[in-house]
Amino acid sequence: MQYYHVDVFSKGPLTGNGLTVLVCSQFPTPETMLRITREMKQYETIFLKHLQDCEYRARIFTKDEELDFAGHPVLGAAAVIHRAHVGKENAEILFHLNGKDVSVASSAIDGKHEYTCRMNQGAATMLGHIPVSDYPKLIEPLGLNVDNLAPGYPLQVVTTGLPYLIVPIRSGLGNTGIFSSDYESALAAYGAKFVYVFAVDAMEGRTWDFSGLEDVATGSAAGPVGAYLCEHGAYREGEEIILHQGRFVGRPSELRILKERETGNMIVSGNVSIVAEGTFFGDTSPSEVSA
Repeated sequence: MQYYHVDVFSKGPLTGNGLTVLVCSQFPTPETMLRITREMKQYETIFLKHLQDCEYRARIFTKDEELDFAGHPVLGAAAVIHRAHVGKENAEILFHLNGKDVSVASSAIDGKHEYTCRMNQGAATMLGHIPVSDYPKLIEPLGLNVDNLAPGYPLQVVTTGLPYLIVPIRSGLGNTGIFSSDYESALAAYGAKFVYVFAVDAMEGRTWDFSGLEDVATGSAAGPVGAYLCEHGAYREGEEIILHQGRFVGRPSELRILKERETGNMIVSGNVSIVAEGTFFGDTSPSEVSA
């Protein structure tokens, strides 16, 4: 299998959120894809199978599980496809994920192995507000209290394919994290898969997996955050939102978000740098069931 190392939401090579992209004629077994992801030691790895023209089946793995949707892997994969298979300045690529279909527009940056990619995440779904009386049990495991919360902004679960509990704060971003071993269950009770904490004034956010590993830049959270901010009047439809992430892990990243006026779709954009490419010689036996 050909593989590529790329940096997504980057300001150039070796910045932003690292990603491994593997291009397969057939997918290996899920167990093998999980092992490959662990071998590559990136937050996520995306596996691609070409269907036709600029249309691909894609599967996304973390070190723990397969995800139905994730943001930065799709953007990174689009840049790889653009460079390897599209001999022109602009490309439109369609990905069939487990959870949804996602289209990405990619534009080459002259003279560099860099691309600007724009992902249409579709319209966001607001899954409801959290009762104020429940706030403490959701924010105290994050090292926060009600005084840290941003006035006028409720806790809310929002999704464009992966549901996040949005926690808007005015202080305490540098001290927050997941400090509870059963926080995954607490989120699940409200229909959320992950949590995204962001400082409203600084427009800077953080999120983690349940082992405490912090993500550098989270495209699947950017769409929900943008939709949330438009819903609560902080931004207007058609107005670009700049979200910062990754400072606390030494990889400052920039995510650009926009809610389309006509459709309500969430567009998440970022730059992608292609850092390296090679051939993977490990066990790549195909799955008995093609997906």
